[in-house]
Amino acid sequence: MRRFLALWMPFWRTERLQLSRPGDFPIDRPLIVHALAHNRHAVTGVSPAALAAGLTPGMPLAQARSLVPDLLTAEEDAEAQRAALTDLCSWLIWLSPLPAFDAPDGLYSDTTGCAHLYGGEAAMLDLVRERLKARGHSCSVALSDTAAASRALARSGIDQICLVPPGQQKQALHPLPCSELPLPEKTLASLTRLGLTTIGALADLPRAPLARRFGAQLLTCLDEALGRQASPLSVFQPADRISLTRSLVEPISTPDAIATVIAALVPVVCEKLTARGEGARQLDFLCVRVDGSIQAIRVGTSDPTADVTRLMRLLGDHIPQIAPEFGIETVILTVSANEPLEAGAERSVLPDEAGSSETGLPATLIDRLLNRPGVVSVQQFAPRFSAWPEDGQSRISPGDVAESTNASQMLWARPNILFDLPVRVQVTALLPDGAPRQFVLKRQTHRVAAADGPERLLGEWWQTTDNYGAIRDYWQVETTTGLRLWLFRKGDGTHDWSGSGAWFLQGIF
Repeated sequence: MRRFLALWMPFWRTERLQLSRPGDFPIDRPLIVHALAHNRHAVTGVSPAALAAGLTPGMPLAQARSLVPDLLTAEEDAEAQRAALTDLCSWLIWLSPLPAFDAPDGLYSDTTGCAHLYGGEAAMLDLVRERLKARGHSCSVALSDTAAASRALARSGIDQICLVPPGQQKQALHPLPCSELPLPEKTLASLTRLGLTTIGALADLPRAPLARRFGAQLLTCLDEALGRQASPLSVFQPADRISLTRSLVEPISTPDAIATVIAALVPVVCEKLTARGEGARQLDFLCVRVDGSIQAIRVGTSDPTADVTRLMRLLGDHIPQIAPEFGIETVILTVSANEPLEAGAERSVLPDEAGSSETGLPATLIDRLLNRPGVVSVQQFAPRFSAWPEDGQSRISPGDVAESTNASQMLWARPNILFDLPVRVQVTALLPDGAPRQFVLKRQTHRVAAADGPERLLGEWWQTTDNYGAIRDYWQVETTTGLRLWLFRKGDGTHDWSGSGAWFLQGIF
């Protein structure tokens, strides 16, 4: 089932001016935008401060000035508003590859199949409003089965979230006033005179008398809101966005056929990216089924790439998520996010052909892990400076540069297997500070054939008081049975303040 999100920004006209010219239009001063209509200037937009002062859109400019003497005014610039709304619509592509205009102060987005990417529909609506607020815009958002219903619900209140369960848009629209439908003012005035003030009251009336009295436009608006009639959106396409659309001769429904289509489109996309010196960071693959519904998958990359094999493998991993039903007749592959191919100094992810190393992971492995459902982050272990070996590693993201100690610079070898926590053992030594001669581990006695050491490590006294003066003496020992182990003693064997003198097993060579 299709799901449509609608955004309404009630203060869009004034917020645009306050964000672009904060010195001329401070937020705490009442501000209105006006335009010429019917040979007089009328208010078309108000700021929150102006709304609190009693000013509303549609009010004559002269009346607004008489109510608020210190009112700030600006004439409406339709071209600048359209350009700003275009930029915002382009920004909304992060949510779904199918945004659309709801001019002059709203946007649509076909979010079918996208909610799971953001933790569900409720979390998705919260995220949209939070990100818009971070950009300086107040908004109301609504999500339902039809774009018209979502628009009406979003415009029914300021700064609200409305989530309508599938198939429940009629009940949600029932109490709303008819003015929330995009009807001419003359039609709305006639409905008010007849006492038809709500959409529910209008929907319960016979259709034939309504059509004779008000024309087909009223029934079209009502049917689009209730889902009886489809209302296609004019999807926004950025001028510089790479997008390929292919209409198939016959509908396809098998994973192999979908993989063949991907294999035909990805090289063309990569060729266009390479020509522009850019790499893809996010791809959207849309499959339009014969019934008009859309199956969408989205994949992202850890760094900009135009590698055909890498992108094909990422998209191929998500083919099982596509439900062809009766067949797919059109496919669309879109690069919804791209960056220059030149990798900055901060990028440490290795290209696929470079293989893996001690400081990086193959980019393909990182991408496949990050694009799995439910995976939040991918981390790898990296060495870090620490006095005690069990604390000598940290978790970092693959894109971070690890500034760590090079193991080849260490004077003493380190074991291949290092325990998270040292294991207590009972050691017999000829002297308190001498080499171990034998030790007991899990009730089994091991005799030491050779020992090398000690390697003395000092505690990080600047971190905690417990580490002040703490000493560990490490020994590499080989038993008579051929085991090579790493043992250490707490303390120097002479002074009580340096440690308890207990012995521990740290690792195995």
